[in-house]
Amino acid sequence: MGKTQVTPENVAEVASRFSRLYTGAISDILDKNGYRNQVLPSYITPFTTANRVAGIAFTGQGYPCADTTHDDTETRLKILDLISPGTVSVWATGGSADCAHWGEIMSTAVKQRGCTGAVVDGGVRDVDFVNTLNYPVFAKFKCSASSVGRWDIVDCQIPIKIGQTAIHPGDFVCGDIDGVVVVPEGHDYGRSGCSRGHL
Repeated sequence: MGKTQVTPENVAEVASRFSRLYTGAISDILDKNGYRNQVLPSYITPFTTANRVAGIAFTGQGYPCADTTHDDTETRLKILDLISPGTVSVWATGGSADCAHWGEIMSTAVKQRGCTGAVVDGGVRDVDFVNTLNYPVFAKFKCSASSVGRWDIVDCQIPIKIGQTAIHPGDFVCGDIDGVVVVPEGHDYGRSGCSRGHL
């Protein structure tokens, strides 16, 4: 099976191919090729009116924070500077469940950098404001509480795991109303174009 590397130069083309599919079809093809754990848990769903996303995974990892005075803004800003166009911001939260891990500020910041959407194994807030940006955010739940002093961003562009699915920087992420599928980096994206039978 030939393999097409997704690069900054061709990511828009590959994303366009995937946008003509739906996640169920992509998942079926991955299953047939032996990739049976590529669909994120069913609780990861779109919380915004914009509910389709496709792009290269830009991964991030955070963990609950016990120090209520701690602020990870400096780390967050450094990570934002690394985001490149054509990516999808994908975050593992280390089991944090008492705050929003994504909102209007992050959506605005990454959209300005060309990031096409966010997938968060945690909470989202400011949904009305994010909707005005027409920006797709897939998450686990909604929560009004700020992450400051509750959750810290620790690292980015490292392998992460959401449910049973491992996500690596460079994997291709596709989301729609049915959920989110992760296509491993280097999988055959179909040089003759996408169809329901071929990625």
